[in-house]
Amino acid sequence: MACLLALWSGAAVADGGSWELSATARSLGYRDMREPVSFTPSAAYVPQHGGWTRSWTEQRAFIGALYRVIDQRHVVVSAGGNIGTAVGVFEAKNVGQGFAELWQTKPALVWGPCARVVVRREPGQGVFARLEYAYFSAAAGEAREEVSSPSGTGTPPSARDAFFAWTSHEASAALGYDWGRFSASAGLSLIAFRLDKRLTHHVDPTGSSGNALAAILALNAFPSHYVYEPRSLVAPILSLTFRPTERLSLEGSIRPTDQPDVSLRLGLAF
Repeated sequence: MACLLALWSGAAVADGGSWELSATARSLGYRDMREPVSFTPSAAYVPQHGGWTRSWTEQRAFIGALYRVIDQRHVVVSAGGNIGTAVGVFEAKNVGQGFAELWQTKPALVWGPCARVVVRREPGQGVFARLEYAYFSAAAGEAREEVSSPSGTGTPPSARDAFFAWTSHEASAALGYDWGRFSASAGLSLIAFRLDKRLTHHVDPTGSSGNALAAILALNAFPSHYVYEPRSLVAPILSLTFRPTERLSLEGSIRPTDQPDVSLRLGLAF
């Protein structure tokens, strides 16, 4: 979904002051993520099955501030940060086993620094190039868990708790044109996203024996740890900005992937 690195594009080519404030709503996600780290203490006692597909969707809402460190006619360099809230949904499915599980996180604090460099022909008109970077970090426990299987067996949601932490390094490079009230840009974005999931168990071992008992005791003693990352880091990014006044801008951007990354930003320069 949208590289919010495009998040500041409208104000970036406007001539409105040293500070830029914005409010952004963003929807993003990743399908069929890879799992470079997978640790469960019960692996030595119960068989592990392949064939899993894992997806992550996220809704972010945040405010941002940028300060123009360098503000020349043809070059603008800005630095600042973002802070807001995010809610994520992690889903894992195993079609062959007929098993599926889903977690929704509690609202998480999301924050991080950002920077931008704009090279332009003239302030508010003509061709411009934009380089952007932003870092986002968030962490939250589960608010809801759902599990389904053909046999109805498996660890019940009440017997385990999930905690999620995620980070995202987001960079973009784009070329655009400014017509005054409207500007448009297109380029490439790179998002290095990492999701950590930890599961702690408190399963009742009553009535269990053998490997099943050993697996339960291992799960209760040590947390399971998994890491998920997108299979593709690079995608195109498109943005369109409308400026009804010199200081006010409304921008929409999209990163068109199998799970589109879409954002809408309202910006104010002063």
